[in-house]
Amino acid sequence: MANYTPIPEIQALVPLLTRDVDQIKKEDWQRVKENLKRFNDPHPEVSIVMIARNEERFIFASLASIAMLDTPKRVQFLVVNNNSTDRTQEILDRLEVKSLFEEKSGWAEARQRGLEEAKAEIVITCDSENLYPSTWVDTLSKPLFEDDKVVVTCAQYCFYTFNNEYSPFMQVYQNFRLVNSIIRHPKRPHLNCLGGNMAYKRLIALEAGGYEFGIGRGEDGGLAYRMSSFGELKFVKSKKAYSYSSLRNVTKEGTLWDAFAQRIKNHSSRILENLTPLKQK
Repeated sequence: MANYTPIPEIQALVPLLTRDVDQIKKEDWQRVKENLKRFNDPHPEVSIVMIARNEERFIFASLASIAMLDTPKRVQFLVVNNNSTDRTQEILDRLEVKSLFEEKSGWAEARQRGLEEAKAEIVITCDSENLYPSTWVDTLSKPLFEDDKVVVTCAQYCFYTFNNEYSPFMQVYQNFRLVNSIIRHPKRPHLNCLGGNMAYKRLIALEAGGYEFGIGRGEDGGLAYRMSSFGELKFVKSKKAYSYSSLRNVTKEGTLWDAFAQRIKNHSSRILENLTPLKQK
């Protein structure tokens, strides 16, 4: 069974998630700002694009994780502020992060703006509530650099908690998600491609038409699906490429057990469907 307990460097960032903007220490602001300056290369090998909408509670910790990335690659980092009305932009400005304001609300609209502004051939997408290990960039992008056939990579989401306590049942829940991802990837790999932990070749993404507007969630898998006609979608299993996310969307309608029961119900009914390829339109 895979171990999904967040690694120490992620657990060390969790306390930042519970602090108000005005409670963040001056030395934390300075450290994150200085470390992020590395990621403004005019000729990048990788463009990291984060989207954010009203994420003042989470975004500082997320940016702190980006600031800790350990990579020899030349990196461009930018954030698309998707019409936030809270203090998200204030945080970005204080950290001197390259940001773009996209007034059209929507995941697809924000990600498309980032795709259009990205300079590198390889684009890595991320979310402003997620925390990323220092190994994330190199591990997730490696297949794209080494294999011409690979056009998209994706990796697992797992979860942090605000008190850094991780029950055995959380391990069970997350391993069930892993099994489901492995089952469906051979025939429907685009279903594993989520924008908070995904990388792709920029020119092919543009050739495939970019992100589809007006569909709500699923803009990331939709792009991956269209890109699959150009090459392979690679599922990176290494823990070094995990994206650590909040449980807020999982438990918004109940407990973790409720979410687990609903997931079993939903995915057991789709087993046969997930074992057959989705035909390109």
